[in-house]
Amino acid sequence: MGNILAAIHQLKDSGDPEVSEKFGIFLDFESDDVKADPNSAFSLKLEEKVKKSEALLENLRNYGTGGKKFIFEATANPSVEVQDATWAKMIPLISNLVDLKNMTDELNQLVPEILSQMWTGVGDSRQSTTVLDIFKDHMFMMLQLGKILDYDSRFDALKMTAQNISNDISYVKRQFTLRQKSKKSGVEEKYASAINIQNLESLSMFYINATPALNNIIDIITKFFKDADTKAEPLELIVSFSKICIKILGSEIRSNFQKFGTIGMVQRIMVATALLYDHLSVNGVFVKDSPINIKSVVDILEQEAGIKRARAKSKSSRVIVTNPPGSADRASYQELTAQAQNLLNFLKYSNKHLRDQTTPNSVKQMFSSIV
Repeated sequence: MGNILAAIHQLKDSGDPEVSEKFGIFLDFESDDVKADPNSAFSLKLEEKVKKSEALLENLRNYGTGGKKFIFEATANPSVEVQDATWAKMIPLISNLVDLKNMTDELNQLVPEILSQMWTGVGDSRQSTTVLDIFKDHMFMMLQLGKILDYDSRFDALKMTAQNISNDISYVKRQFTLRQKSKKSGVEEKYASAINIQNLESLSMFYINATPALNNIIDIITKFFKDADTKAEPLELIVSFSKICIKILGSEIRSNFQKFGTIGMVQRIMVATALLYDHLSVNGVFVKDSPINIKSVVDILEQEAGIKRARAKSKSSRVIVTNPPGSADRASYQELTAQAQNLLNFLKYSNKHLRDQTTPNSVKQMFSSIV
């Protein structure tokens, strides 16, 4: 457990007694030391789903121009042979998109149960149990929650680069309808359960969103909060998770990670939890008394992205950007820099409360300069 939780830095934050000067936390995403409870069916299911999601995400990463070339060929040549060949090439692409959507749904549906289990057992002792105690007792759950939020962030970033997805889905929808009318569906049996008009309609509604995975988890957790007997506790876990990420990225703890990819992962979790809080709380993340310091989040991302701002930074929000020890992968560092800029745009365009009257002008001006 020493690898996972260590008092390696004082986390000074007077606004949150749970993350006090007495405690430090290090999320060891680079270690396999934290195992699923072999006696917990939910933990084993969670572990399996998270692992499977990584393989599926590769399909989105490799989507490229999708069916653009095939559709162009079919449009230029109306012969039956070309039309059938194009159809045969498009079906596997769309089937992969269905699998990705289903995996996103399944992963995000697990988050309410994760939050519930992390708070299970606190009961009447809630007043004396700190959030860090909960994290220590449920480290596996916490890491899997982080991985799901990371999956959602990467999914949306990759979806933005696959610009032909909506056009591909529309083409298959049109062809599916035409082929049904001519009684010539031509869907292989292994794709039959994925390729139907209901799935295609659902697919269109899902992928038309700029950030479908983020929207999906917001909808799921919002419903969970409405149905739950207690709302403050799960939200408190999300807030603390975000604040821990901020502290890691804004201090020398960052240098404990050996890979640029891990730093990127913590950045994505920081932004995802901040956006979740903005959508789930009444006042949002941008108000002056928000438990998540949005200016610190922006400071971290801007410095990572190489953006210089005249605004003076407080000591608590000073960002320490150092290369992981032993790492010489310049390409990975450049990817991290580009990602930081993308995450700034996520914050700017995927929030709920930025334009509210309660948002300080200084915060609005800060975001207006993000391009």
